Amino acid sequence: MTETIDTDVVIVGAGLGGLSAARHLQEAGYRVVVVEGHSKPGGYAHFFRMDDFRFEVALHALDGLGSGGWARPMFETLGILDTVEFNRLDPFYTVGFPDFTVDVPADIPGYLDAFAQVFPEELDGVRQLVAAIERIGHDMAAYTRDRSNGIRTPRHEMPSRHPDMALAFASPWSAFIDQYLSSPEAKAFVSTLWGYLGLPPSQVSAGQFALTILSYHTAGAWYPTGGSGTMTWAIADAIVEHGGEVHLRNEVEAIEPDEDGVVVRSRRGLEVRARAVVSNASPSATVDLLPAGSMDPAWTEEVTSERPSLSSLVVHLGVARDLAAEGWDRHEYFDMVGYDLEAEYEALLEGRFADVGMIISNYTIADPSCAPDGSSVLVLTTLAPWDHADVWGTGGDLEGYRTNPAYVAAKEAAGAILIDRADRLIPGLRDAIVTTHIGTPLTNVRYVRQPHGSLYGREQTVMNQMQRRKPTTPIPNLFLTGAWVGGGGMTAAVGSGRQAARAVQRHLGDPSVLA
Repeated sequence: MTETIDTDVVIVGAGLGGLSAARHLQEAGYRVVVVEGHSKPGGYAHFFRMDDFRFEVALHALDGLGSGGWARPMFETLGILDTVEFNRLDPFYTVGFPDFTVDVPADIPGYLDAFAQVFPEELDGVRQLVAAIERIGHDMAAYTRDRSNGIRTPRHEMPSRHPDMALAFASPWSAFIDQYLSSPEAKAFVSTLWGYLGLPPSQVSAGQFALTILSYHTAGAWYPTGGSGTMTWAIADAIVEHGGEVHLRNEVEAIEPDEDGVVVRSRRGLEVRARAVVSNASPSATVDLLPAGSMDPAWTEEVTSERPSLSSLVVHLGVARDLAAEGWDRHEYFDMVGYDLEAEYEALLEGRFADVGMIISNYTIADPSCAPDGSSVLVLTTLAPWDHADVWGTGGDLEGYRTNPAYVAAKEAAGAILIDRADRLIPGLRDAIVTTHIGTPLTNVRYVRQPHGSLYGREQTVMNQMQRRKPTTPIPNLFLTGAWVGGGGMTAAVGSGRQAARAVQRHLGDPSVLA
């Protein structure tokens, strides 16, 4: 039986980009309906439970939520700052290299102090680096203010109006830090967060890397009590409280735009008629939902040929030990295998997980409620390629892959490498494990529907950061949101929702005159 709903804007997908677009549109006065195939909202921003443990799918820390942070106004619009508790993580992380281990606080003076503990001879250089990063942030803030006020800087004017930002986004991080630091060890230290971006220093833009450091170390690193799912459910609830609708378990099978509007159809018979649609699916998946031949062929070729970013190998562990009480009392620990991050990236592409840095996250530090008393939730994470072991033992045949013995063997072998490494750092860890779940790129595809299990949308290369995809498409009433538009990371996804909402506003005009 078909259920038909009329609204102003329909949102396809309840990831953070889609939820953010919906709330920003509501604040502008539009009626919204969100349609999502999963049983819960959030995309990567949700959790799952096994036994008595709650496991985070992807979130390590949110940036920019502190006073004056770039993301805080957006979260205020989402309407959840009064209903969700966000805990500041400080120190932000601990990094362990072969020759030193140091806690890194979530503020700039603390960051400089941590650097000085290990590299006092390069302190002047890192101070100059931080000053350059702050100039990039100042340019970015001015650029954002201009856009908020309807002032759009032509590309050819960027170098003169926002010189530090323009130069940084046109340069790789490796070349940028070469100006200030000399030793490979110091360069590796300031590049610790490369895993948060999915590319090594030679390929990711200096602008993206600089803003990541600046956001975490000025406005803090944060984690929501109850996990990211608490946050996304709160946004979904806010949408409903403000008159919108969120339809879960309604996988979209078609987007049918025309001159007057759009019809979105789900496999369960839901039909939503609207003036415009915002898709939180990847651009290539969005094309697949459109009528054949309805999209500009050149645009279709462009988006379907984009390289997805790397995916992840994640080992979720329920541990019958209070690791914080034993001294493992940092939320985020970067286990770095060496100082040549470019070599690590090549090892990563080859699936040599013993030779690649990994993150050990003790979520019990940020939120003790995720584990029973006296126990801990420990999550081991590293980046991972889609095509490891001929697509993780399946030979590319994903039908029934979860019970494929070759897939199970490939998954468990990769997970064992990370567990062995963690056991060396935390002696006796393996014997205390009571619950284990291993996630691969195929897991990400199954639950989040991102091409190749991508974590960050398309690869965040220098060129892609210089030429970010716009939320608009060749179809006037079809818009995009999510990581493929706004870049990787959860706060970036929220930002992409705001960007999409503004594009919809420009297209539709005053909501008070909509039929």
